[in-house]
Order: sequence, then C-alpha cells, then structure tokens
Amino acid sequence: VKRLKLTNCFRITGAGLEPLRGSAIIEQIDLSIVGEHENPDIGQFPMILCDRVLPILDSIVEREGCALKHIQFPYLWRCVPSTESDFHAFCRRYNQMWRN
Repeated sequence: VKRLKLTNCFRITGAGLEPLRGSAIIEQIDLSIVGEHENPDIGQFPMILCDRVLPILDSIVEREGCALKHIQFPYLWRCVPSTESDFHAFCRRYNQMWRN
C-alpha cells in the first residue's frame, strides 16, 4: 500500500493500521476522515485515537529509507491548543525527519 485514505471511516480507532507498522513503502496517509473540499470540522472528536496511531506512525518515520511524504491528520487533532501533546511531539519528530 502506497496511499491510505480513511475518508468517511468515522468509526475506526486506528488499531487496524497495525499492519503498516514499520512500512518503508507507504507514501501518503490521510487520517482526516473527510473528503477533499469537505468541511474538516465533523462536529465531534473522531474515534481514531492518537495513542493507537502515533506509535505506528513513529515506527514508519523512524525507519531508514522512510517513503512517507504526506500525512493528513483529523482537524480536531490539529486544533488541540497544547503544544506539549503527544500529537505535537510526533509532528516535531516528523518535521525533524525532513530536516535531516
């Protein structure tokens, strides 16, 4: 799998993404749940959980030869005001990968 889009997958928690752990092939992951040009604010916090997804994403980013070029996160994850959250810590690690 090179691209994964979870458009309209409102009831997933992220546990099913486990087979992607350590992938050196995946290039794009869209966890935003809404389609292109749709309002990203679905009015509720998505069921997809940071604590399930972030370890899988970390395993991909940490892998030598990582092909992951684009990650689209759920809107409400991006709106968390604390820059000390696990999500923001992952974003810093991901951005650091691109600087190296």
